[in-house]
Amino acid sequence: MKIVQDKLRNRQALLVSGLITLIFTSLFLFIIYEQRTAAASEGVNRLQARMMDIFNDNELIADAIGERYHHIKNGEQCGDLSRFVPRYENEWGINADPKRLHSATGTMVAQQTSHNALCMFTAAEFIRGMVNELNPGSFDAHRYIIAKNSDYFYWFMASDSRNFSFSNSEMARDITQFFYPPVDFYTRLLQKNVKNKALSSTNFYTDKITGEKAYSVVSYIYDLSGKEISDQIVAYLVYDHSKPELQEALAQAFDNQIPPELNVELVNLTNHESLCLSGKCTGQSRFMVRNFSEKYALHYSLSLGRFMARDPHAGIVMLLAPFFFIIISFSLKSWLNESDLKVYIDTLTGCFNRRILDIIKRRDLSHCSVVLLDCNKFKAVNDTWGHAAGDRALQIIANRMLSNTRTSHDIVIRTGGDEFMILLFRSQATDAIAIAQRISGQVTSHVFVVDGHTVPLSVSWGIAEVNGELDVAIQNADSAMYRMKHTKEG
Repeated sequence: MKIVQDKLRNRQALLVSGLITLIFTSLFLFIIYEQRTAAASEGVNRLQARMMDIFNDNELIADAIGERYHHIKNGEQCGDLSRFVPRYENEWGINADPKRLHSATGTMVAQQTSHNALCMFTAAEFIRGMVNELNPGSFDAHRYIIAKNSDYFYWFMASDSRNFSFSNSEMARDITQFFYPPVDFYTRLLQKNVKNKALSSTNFYTDKITGEKAYSVVSYIYDLSGKEISDQIVAYLVYDHSKPELQEALAQAFDNQIPPELNVELVNLTNHESLCLSGKCTGQSRFMVRNFSEKYALHYSLSLGRFMARDPHAGIVMLLAPFFFIIISFSLKSWLNESDLKVYIDTLTGCFNRRILDIIKRRDLSHCSVVLLDCNKFKAVNDTWGHAAGDRALQIIANRMLSNTRTSHDIVIRTGGDEFMILLFRSQATDAIAIAQRISGQVTSHVFVVDGHTVPLSVSWGIAEVNGELDVAIQNADSAMYRMKHTKEG
């Protein structure tokens, strides 16, 4: 028997199902999003560590070149100035002809031949060779040396010097615009706070080699020749971080699988200029921060929109959400039906109880008929044979009603102790009369035996078509039923 469920119940089921689906979908998406955020943080941490390693390497190489420069200069081991050959007008160089560069050595370009420039070339070449020998395969290309007064430039990778000329170099024109004044040697050497030490990095500029936006890590090559070591330097050791190089480092930090929803932006904390490395960096309202130094930091975030649209696991959750909704809605409706059955079903007979009338009256009852039935002399059965026999008799009568009505359309209700009502949907009075007669005949013909005695059973009935209010039809059927009952008893 299927309960008649009103529109309110359906709305409740849909609302609760939608809410549950939303909560669980949001929970799964939140978990996946947090996992992606954690993975993004790990990747950015690896990039941060890589950048710190590059800076620390730059510091070590600068100190090593400074020591070597001091030793070979004092030992007069710098070499012969004849190694310099003309390059362009007012320029001299070693391995500096753009058409015939040898990759086995670095390149020196100077405004004039000088002993200091030659000593720096010799010292840098020695350290360059040692770095390649001790750390094969990890040589950093875009590293170069600039004299403190920009008299000479030295490139560890010869090919980086091709586009250089003193005539169009902004660094050569005014080097003070790019580099901070150095601190004294021992303060720099013993400073443990790498982030503070890296404050010497340049601001963003356009890289002459790549044509891209870039910034440079700067270390100092100190003058170690005096009796008192001070803040005097002979040159700057520079490592360029161009946008392509930073993007490549970012890709390597994520094993070449950068999340499509990841936004990564390198920000200059002193002037708020930025460089976007991944995603869409504009308008990041909420972001996480990883500091490279006191001057540069990474701002990164995961775009929720791109996460929802492009993350495969998020897509699966979104795809399954409608199915979760349907399953939950169906299950909830079934549970509500089961709950309603406990409220609206008479436990003795299996018919509906009179509470169902509140729901029935909300429905369209046009073209319906009402049948009221009442057990004849039921009190005598209870008084003579006991209430257990009376309950059995009610069950027999109810069974006949249930078996002669349509389970999916009609409703059988126990309205009182021995009183029943049948609501026949889309039925006329002639149909109701036929069903009532069939039920009455089956009840009368049933052999009801109690303690070896046959107890006769019968019912009186009355019918009425519903034309407007259900209560009016019930009253009409009730009057007809009692006329039949009085006729039988008379």
